[in-house]
This record gives sequence, C-alpha cells and structure tokens, in this order.
Amino acid sequence: MALLQQPTRHRNPFAERIGDALAPVGTFAATVIDIKDEFGVKRTKYQSNEEELVDLACFLFGFRDAQGKPYRVASKQMRISGNEKAALFGFLKNLLGRAPEYGWDYCSLKGHQCQLTVEHVQKRDGSGVFASIASLSPLLPGVATAPVTPPPTSQPVTPPAPAPVPPPPLAPVDEADDEHPF
Repeated sequence: MALLQQPTRHRNPFAERIGDALAPVGTFAATVIDIKDEFGVKRTKYQSNEEELVDLACFLFGFRDAQGKPYRVASKQMRISGNEKAALFGFLKNLLGRAPEYGWDYCSLKGHQCQLTVEHVQKRDGSGVFASIASLSPLLPGVATAPVTPPPTSQPVTPPAPAPVPPPPLAPVDEADDEHPF
C-alpha cells in the first residue's frame, strides 16, 4: 500500500535564517530585515491541477521579546501582483497603513518598523506548530510605552508601582551585521 505523504521541503526561503527557535505568541515592535523575491517558481494554480510559473515575494521580520531575546518570523510567500485583491497588495497595505503606490519598490521597506502579531499555527502534517504572522500594522509611536493613567477616585490610593522599563529602541538595519540587526 502506498500512502500520500506531506512534502517535507520548506517553501519558506528564510527557513535556515529563522532556525528552530519558535517565536512567542504576542504583539511586538518588529523590523523588516529582509525581503526575498523568487521569479519563475513552478506551482499548482489555485483550485486547479494545472501548473503555472509565478513570481513570489516573502518578508522576514525580526523582533525581541520582553526579555530582549531576538526572534525572526517570515511572512507567507505571496504572488507578486498589484491587484487590489492580491495577498501582497493587502499585506503591504496593512504594513504601511495605506495602499502602496504603483511603480514603488517594496524592497525599500528593509529597515521599516511595524507592529506585528505572531500566532502559532498547526502544521499540516500534525507534527507541531510554527510561528505565523496573524496581523501587522504601522508602528504607532508611544502606544506601547505610554503610561496608563488611572481614573480619578475620591478614595485614597496606594502609590502606583514603578512603570515598566520600555525595551531598548530598535536599531536600524545594517546588512553587514546579520547577527541581530533589530
């Protein structure tokens, strides 16, 4: 008897750079550290058995958790298309907070900071989970570090606990330093 097996080859071009460290679930300030385009990739058409040649883009993000440990997470591979219904168009719209302009080189986003939410997704073969981008948006200055002001009360209150120390600012991306550029 022959059983159909799930392919084991990673489709993510950044799999080696991400490694085995599973990024934690949560929302983080992240930096676009690399963008990889692949041209002429052979794949099966959506809802069809026909094969086609497509051009694909994938984004690699870097961020640090609350303890300062660096992580990387990659987007799904998306067909390079300017159609408003295309995954890449929607991805860029979320990342920028506005629709991208036609004729603009999205590779200029290297070093761009954003707010990224990571989720864990079950692998198709059931062998575990992987970190996936649940959502992303422009990084709003001061939102994560703004102190929360309690509502006024007429009762005496104990002094508030000291504010948490914000994480160090993200450094600009230096392509020569690939150790932890974010």
